[in-house]
Amino acid sequence: MVQTAAAMEAYNAYWANSFIPAADVMWMVLILILAVIALWQARTFVSQF
Repeated sequence: MVQTAAAMEAYNAYWANSFIPAADVMWMVLILILAVIALWQARTFVSQF
């Protein structure tokens, strides 16, 4: 799927106007942090048995 220049410009403008600094990268960092927390919670839950 090839994106047009207008689509790329709109995408970049969306992230540039975000209230989160470096939002185009921070959403991936947030997902990784949530995954680590979920794994930790699952491990502590399983260790109770």
